[in-house]
Amino acid sequence: MMIEKRLVQWYAANAGVDLDIAEREVVLTYVMKVLCDAGLLAPLAFKGGTAIRKIFLGNQGRFSLDLDFTMVSEITPEEFVLDVVSILQGQEHFGIIFDVRSEDYYASSDSCGVIVTYQHAWTTNGKFSFQVSFRSKPILPVQPVGFIQERYFEWLGIEPPLVPTLDLHEIIGEKIRASAQRSRIRDLYDLYQFATMKYDRNIVRRITILKCWETNYAFDPLAFLRGLPGKHYDWADLERLIKHNKTLTPPVVFERIQQNYKFLVEMDEDEAILASDPYCRERKTYLRLLSSF
Repeated sequence: MMIEKRLVQWYAANAGVDLDIAEREVVLTYVMKVLCDAGLLAPLAFKGGTAIRKIFLGNQGRFSLDLDFTMVSEITPEEFVLDVVSILQGQEHFGIIFDVRSEDYYASSDSCGVIVTYQHAWTTNGKFSFQVSFRSKPILPVQPVGFIQERYFEWLGIEPPLVPTLDLHEIIGEKIRASAQRSRIRDLYDLYQFATMKYDRNIVRRITILKCWETNYAFDPLAFLRGLPGKHYDWADLERLIKHNKTLTPPVVFERIQQNYKFLVEMDEDEAILASDPYCRERKTYLRLLSSF
């Protein structure tokens, strides 16, 4: 059964976030267990904000409200989204009743997604999204990983599952690509958190360039880093996902990223060619860099 409200209230107070944010964190843990038990995690690679918190940063990371994956098998978007809907639509799992309206799921050539509503003993209007990208397969090997321990695990009544997850280098590379292509403060904050971690900078740079090429985007790392202060970010969207008393100013975020991601500029000849090829004419170069892994 879903954790008692008083326990999630304690968790929310300890984490420094509102109850609805902590409640979603708990519900998504149950959802991952449901998907795992149904065999629906096996063809996926976990990524995005929830993966970053649950797998890589734990309580040092921001909270996240949705689930994001990359498809690693040959299943079609149409087939997979119907499998997800069949597991959740009108079903009750762990005291949580899920529903999916017919207009709230879709499948296209390169993605599929579901908006799931839910209710339980003390919440009647919960909602989260589930997104899967089919655009390209993971570059690095995908490994099953356990969640970082959280205090509320003691009260779940389940064992959180092992989840096939993108490699950390690929997670960071995707975040850099996303931060270059759009102005979402969540992406930027994730890069801020990763900035001083230990990882192979050369691998992250190459993956970033490959990811940008796959999305027809010319990546200019110098322009990206210098342009951060000039972008508009919804800082209020971030504030509800981190500890209320955490002091964080835009200049601090921008400076850490500008200082710690200078390695993106240090491209070799092939990387520079691919980074300036938004029309995907340099496929041989792309395959050569891809094969380096």
